[in-house]
Amino acid sequence: MTDTTCLVTGANSGIGKATAQGLAERGAHVVMVCRSEERGEAARQAIVDATGHDAVDLLLADLAVQADIRTLADAVTSRYGRLDALVNNAGLYTAERALTPDGIEMTWAVNHLAYFLLTNLLRDLLMETAEAHGEARVVNVGSEAYTGGTIDLDDPGFAHTPYSGMKAYARSKLANLLFTYELARRWRRTGVTANCVHPGVVATGFWDRNTDWLSWAGWLFKWAYKSPESGARGPLYLATSPEVQGVTGAYFDGTEQVTPQPKAYDEETARRLWERSAEMTGLSMLD
Repeated sequence: MTDTTCLVTGANSGIGKATAQGLAERGAHVVMVCRSEERGEAARQAIVDATGHDAVDLLLADLAVQADIRTLADAVTSRYGRLDALVNNAGLYTAERALTPDGIEMTWAVNHLAYFLLTNLLRDLLMETAEAHGEARVVNVGSEAYTGGTIDLDDPGFAHTPYSGMKAYARSKLANLLFTYELARRWRRTGVTANCVHPGVVATGFWDRNTDWLSWAGWLFKWAYKSPESGARGPLYLATSPEVQGVTGAYFDGTEQVTPQPKAYDEETARRLWERSAEMTGLSMLD
C-alpha cells in the first residue's frame, strides 16, 4: 500500500482504529477522522508507536454535523493528491431519539447520511485517483442488523412513528447496503468500486453510551465477541486486497462474499433513497 492514501472515519477506537492500524502496517498514508482531538491524537500516536509508520494524520469532524463533513471533504481534497480507499466506518446506536444540530435524527444522520455525503463530496478525488492509478475503493461498514430494517423515506427519522433504537439502527444499516448498490451502479464506469461489509459482532465501546436493556446485554456479553482486530479483517480486505480488484456492488461477511436479503438490493428503493438522501444533504443536483 506504499504511496496510497486511505481515509477511515471513526478511527479513534474499535474497528476504525484497528483498520487504520492495519493500513499503516501495510505502508499506506492513513487519514484518521475522529470527533475528539484528545482521543483521536492518542489513537494516532498509539498507531505510530505500534507500527513505526509515521504517515498517519488526524482530521477532526463531527459526522453528525453536515457543515463539519463539508469542511472535512474540503481539507482532504486540498491536502491530498489522491484517495485510494475511503472506509466509512463511524457509526452509533442510541436508545433514545435525538436530533443533530441540523435537525436530523442522530442514527440516520451518522450511520447513513454521513456515508452518503462524505462519499459524494470526495467523488472527484476518488475518480481522479482511479483514472490515474487504476482503481479507488469505497468500503461501507454495515451490519447483519440490516435484516431487521425497513426503509420509510417519508419518515426516516421516526418523527411520526414510535422510535426504537434497534429499529433506527437496523434501518440505517439497510440504508448502507442500498446506498452501496446504488453507488456501484452509478459509478460503475469510473474505476471506483463500492462494497459493504459486515465485520461481525465486535467487542468495542459501541454500547457504552446507553443504559437500555439492549446496551446492557451487549456490554454483558462483550467477552464473547470478536476483537476489533478480527472485526477489521473485512474492511481491510476490501480496502487493500488484490483479490477484490474490480469487484463492486457486493456484500461481504468478513472476507467472504455473501448474498443479502432481496430488500437490500431493490433498485427502486435504492434509487429513491439516493434522491431522498441528496435532498437531506443539499446535494439534490447529483447525478
